[in-house]
Amino acid sequence: MRTNWQMSLAVVAMMAIAAPTFAASLQGVVTDDGGSPIAGAMVSAIDPDLEKSVTVFTDADGKYEIKGLESKTHNVRARIYGKEDTLTEGVDVTSGEAVKFAMKPIADINSQRTGDDLFSLVKWDSEEDKSNFKMQCAYCHQIGTIGFRTPEEPVDWETMVARMQGYGGLYEHTKTSLVKRLLEAYDTPAMEDWPEWEIPAAPAGRGADVIISEWDMGREHNAMIHDLEPSMHDGLIYTVDMIADAVATVDPKTGERKIYTVDGGKEYEADEFPRKGPHSLEPDSKGNMWITLALSGQMAKFDAETKEFTIVSSAPAPRKRGVYPHSLRVDQKDVVWYTDAGTNSVFSLDPNNDNVVKEYKLLSAGQAIGAGKGESSGITPYGISVAPDGKIWYSKLNGNRIGRIDPTKEDGDIKEWIPPYEGPRRLHVAKDGKVWVPFFGDGNFGSFDPEAAEGKEWKCYDMPRGQNEIPYALNIHPQTGNIWVCGTGSDTLVEFNPETEEMTEFRMPSQVTYTREVEFTDDGSVWVCNSNYPARHTESGRGSVIRVKVASKDADAPLSGD
Repeated sequence: MRTNWQMSLAVVAMMAIAAPTFAASLQGVVTDDGGSPIAGAMVSAIDPDLEKSVTVFTDADGKYEIKGLESKTHNVRARIYGKEDTLTEGVDVTSGEAVKFAMKPIADINSQRTGDDLFSLVKWDSEEDKSNFKMQCAYCHQIGTIGFRTPEEPVDWETMVARMQGYGGLYEHTKTSLVKRLLEAYDTPAMEDWPEWEIPAAPAGRGADVIISEWDMGREHNAMIHDLEPSMHDGLIYTVDMIADAVATVDPKTGERKIYTVDGGKEYEADEFPRKGPHSLEPDSKGNMWITLALSGQMAKFDAETKEFTIVSSAPAPRKRGVYPHSLRVDQKDVVWYTDAGTNSVFSLDPNNDNVVKEYKLLSAGQAIGAGKGESSGITPYGISVAPDGKIWYSKLNGNRIGRIDPTKEDGDIKEWIPPYEGPRRLHVAKDGKVWVPFFGDGNFGSFDPEAAEGKEWKCYDMPRGQNEIPYALNIHPQTGNIWVCGTGSDTLVEFNPETEEMTEFRMPSQVTYTREVEFTDDGSVWVCNSNYPARHTESGRGSVIRVKVASKDADAPLSGD
């Protein structure tokens, strides 16, 4: 009989044999069918076993190189707007042979139109009506993509529109005309009259000096990888699959995925409605993940060591549960702060004090600074951020406000402001105290300086795609101070330098990439997840975790996909 240490050595040996090695590389050139080089084309090495792709962009000579691939065969794809995708299967990346692509003009350019352009095809009587539609009907998916245009059988636009989440928030005159407007934009005869698509320019400069890795996540056509969080504790990327009632992890080094069903949630493989609805997650200083369970009105802690859940009410006594706990952040003392989208409240949960929950009732209509101008009848506490000074900032998506809580005051000394644009969503506070806010409704973002003189508090910037874009969230890179904004409607991420006001757009490898959160790791990588719902709209039919590595002028080593 083997002793424990002998069995352990055997297991370690087997793991060493099975562990993937990421030392291979792939290079080649991309041209058009006439032999001219194509700059800015995406070349993706796709590993079907790891369900992972690694993507780079060709240089001015059409050349590319992908480093850090596992030593095995890959499928390799070249992609750029205006050309047919070109795929070579079963490429041995250890052979050292170049893989060349000659790309032909695409036969159906409409198949490549991005969500922002497709959204622009719907005709409205006013920009206000357009913004209202976007605010109510783009919460979970892009507008106008092939999945949107083809509802589940039977194809019934009336049924599809009626069940859209947030339908009740549409203007009354829009409710009566919406199906007609969608049919006029998207049914088959209408497609024949679509205006010519102005193809976006190919990535260049910083936008092309990048390597993007993507791991597919969740069940096919049955996933909603809503949020993600890199763990400094164990190196894993944690996600919440909202419709699966699960926490799902992926190890970027090995590609290994693990699923943890939330206590009381549905079985992972079951095709039924979720019971818990894990929505957002954040780590505490010990590496534990705190999670809002939106559907059950609860909070959960996922223990970093035991991998077990602790579930508590999201509201203080005498209420047994919250309404819809939404986004959360953990402050410098490990106190968990979260918004409740179903009430006019922000809550704190103190793990240092038996998980005691405290409610901060927010301001009502007419109480905000500058009230009466730009206010909405809605509420929806939404994004939340902990400022460097410990104050808590939040947004009201439908209430069209941002607000501040001072935890050192018993009543929170709550103040709220009316922003100049509609739909403040997932905001963050910079080191200098400025609050950066994405405006979902108006397709822009901006900074708010609470210390500035009256009338100079806000400075705002349009997204590259303007109002047709749907910026869902932003975050501030801890090393560069640059603002990273979700290009949720256009399959992009946008980096903004607040000092130079330069904006760089990074194109995502997969069609229909709907991002909701931006995170960072110590190596400078930017992390997002694709959580378009229904997942059948996406190119893979699943969710995904995405890592973006941008080249640094000071980098000693070339970018790698390992």
